[in-house]
Amino acid sequence: MTLFLTLIVGCDTSSSVDSGDYAGVPVSSISVEPAEITLSTGPDGGDPQQFTAYVTYETGQTEVIPWVDWSVSNWSAGEVSEDGVFTPSSINGGTTWVTANLAGVEGQSTVTVVFEDQVFEQDVDDSLFTGDGAAPASDPWLYPEDGVNVPRNTPSLLFQWEDTAESYELRFRSSITDIAIYTTNDSWEAATETWPVMASTNAGGTLELTLSGVTDGSLWTAEPIDIQVNRLDAQGSIIYWTTSQEGLKEIVYGEEAENFFTRYEADGHCIGCHVISSKGMVAITYDGGDQELGMTDFAGDEPETVLGLGEGFYGNFKAFSPDGQYLLASYMGALLLYDGQTGEYLNEVSVGSDDVTHVDWSPEGDQIVIVQAERQPSAAGHFTEGRIAVADHVGDGAFDEPVVLYAPDDASRNAYYPAFSPDGAWIAFNQSYGDAYDDYDAELYVMPREGGEPIRLDRANQGDDLSNSWPKWGPLPDDDILWLAFASRRAYGAITDGTQPQIWLSAFDPAKAAAGEDPSFPAFWLPSQEPDENNHLPVWVE
Repeated sequence: MTLFLTLIVGCDTSSSVDSGDYAGVPVSSISVEPAEITLSTGPDGGDPQQFTAYVTYETGQTEVIPWVDWSVSNWSAGEVSEDGVFTPSSINGGTTWVTANLAGVEGQSTVTVVFEDQVFEQDVDDSLFTGDGAAPASDPWLYPEDGVNVPRNTPSLLFQWEDTAESYELRFRSSITDIAIYTTNDSWEAATETWPVMASTNAGGTLELTLSGVTDGSLWTAEPIDIQVNRLDAQGSIIYWTTSQEGLKEIVYGEEAENFFTRYEADGHCIGCHVISSKGMVAITYDGGDQELGMTDFAGDEPETVLGLGEGFYGNFKAFSPDGQYLLASYMGALLLYDGQTGEYLNEVSVGSDDVTHVDWSPEGDQIVIVQAERQPSAAGHFTEGRIAVADHVGDGAFDEPVVLYAPDDASRNAYYPAFSPDGAWIAFNQSYGDAYDDYDAELYVMPREGGEPIRLDRANQGDDLSNSWPKWGPLPDDDILWLAFASRRAYGAITDGTQPQIWLSAFDPAKAAAGEDPSFPAFWLPSQEPDENNHLPVWVE
């Protein structure tokens, strides 16, 4: 772009050449100095930085121009005044461009603001943590796992480690963050004013965590772990079944847990095996397996009268069609079709001669995935030799003959709990050697919707005999990462010993899955649960 600049005679341009001599001379470019700089800031702010704009004419002459328009690309990192003085933020770090603009011709400087802080939980001498310590006798980290990926709006994390020293330094580092925590405790929970800053500042990036300990003046430093912060917030609510409340609880992601629909709202009935439609209908089973089917309208602030509760309405495992028109429910090896709004029983669905259970509907509504079993599934879902099959929806609640996508090679293996991903490309499911009910050896797998070799989600599974069960997907994000929720009997650091299941979340990378690699990330504990509750079946809704 060529700009003809008419200079005003008499203005002080800080140039060694009289600017009036260049009236009408074309401007070639503008540059900003310093062209690249790293600045430090903290709770008390950082030192301001003066930037200077230089204009270069097509004649090759360069001079300082003081009357350009200044702007920044990232206001969270700092602000720039009209005379080019940049002041770093006192809240967080970040990267920004400082831009000088003269009638459409621009020049930029890249500014990296590093937020530095020290937080003293107790009276700890930070000078004891100078330099690198020796390696500890064993890995002290308890939670979170190395490489975990969390949504940007995760409210807080409780960092936990083995108590093997008198005092500790927990340090968070990235290209724009350097925060050190000093404590005598064996854990640290990021306060509401600390973690959101670190998470939002490093969204789309990685935080490196280093843990050091001191005992009798002797310093050790553990191998660092990484936390990836997703660039976007997690959306929606996770509604899970807790046997402790005999009903459903809800966590709007990032908020506190609330009772959703428990025995207290259901005249003393136990509530379980729930699914939720796009129309706000909730289908549940009362008082355990093989009992009465109920539907409740949660579209308003309070639940409406339960529909379909009574003799002749039954269902264990269920799925609404994406438009909310139909409800499918498995019962004693059959698949039953109900009206998704009124709860009216319509008919038994023909899906072949095999007994079926565990049903899910594709997000496009064109297909269902079911489990075919050799033995008739009982109320609690006991069966063996489960196979994953799909059946095309031909309209009006009717389906073609099912096609088996996956049957374990080992007849003693069981495949069950299938769930379509929100983009419709993947099916997550469980495998175990048990009878599909509360199996300690249950593991998470995924396979393409068209079938193919399943991929075991080793990172999400973490280890053996953790009852990793009931995989359910989060809503489709505007991102290249999907989310899986599931129940697991694993230790949440030192808070739970893993004897009771809790809800855990794992990021899922479809690109890795397409390449045949493990697409999962290490899982993290769903914040706001009650650690002493027995939680299952996390349904994640928008």
